[in-house]
Amino acid sequence: MDITSLYAPVRIDASSAVGEFCVLGYPKEERLRAEQQVPGSVMIGEPVTVGPNCLVANHVVIHEGVHVGAGCVVEDRVRIGYNSKVGERARLIYGAYVCDRVTIGADACVAGFVCDGTSIGDRSTVMGELVHEYARPHEGWWEVDEEPPVIEADSVVGYGARVVGGVRIGPRSYVAAGAVVTKDVPPEHIATGVNVLTPAARWQGRRLQSLIGHWQSSSARPQL
Repeated sequence: MDITSLYAPVRIDASSAVGEFCVLGYPKEERLRAEQQVPGSVMIGEPVTVGPNCLVANHVVIHEGVHVGAGCVVEDRVRIGYNSKVGERARLIYGAYVCDRVTIGADACVAGFVCDGTSIGDRSTVMGELVHEYARPHEGWWEVDEEPPVIEADSVVGYGARVVGGVRIGPRSYVAAGAVVTKDVPPEHIATGVNVLTPAARWQGRRLQSLIGHWQSSSARPQL
């Protein structure tokens, strides 16, 4: 099988830069399997688009159907799965592994592991792992479509934290480094340990006070 013949079209704005050893438009498994069943079949993949003023570094893999908005930075060894959308000015760093059909908002910063179908809101930071429950492995890999996490706008998932299953974080919430979350985190809450949730207004820690003040001032602004 000639995989290169199955690559999807790629459209990169002239103002953007792409580094070395990158793969763009890699076909999803469905099309590769179809080629195995009917060799020589022609199936055109969904195009990859990279907007203006983006920086795509080295050893990056971007699968078919991905849209990268204007002004994004995609650092070395990042993987972006098929049909994912990356909002304007987002940063994908530290070899982030972004699975399929993921939506990343504008001005977000993403590292770590992000499972299929996850939604990450504008201005959020995800440094940990967002994973499915994977409670029904006996039903097969493709037959089960589990609910993914949702990270609302202006929220943070710290380094080494793990958010499991179809839970919702925020908006304006903080999952501390190393925490494990398996239930919803309400707006303006701090998650520590295993599902220990503290309202931001009652948080006594010194290090997050500036962030909490920013949340409060932002939420108090009139909505236009």
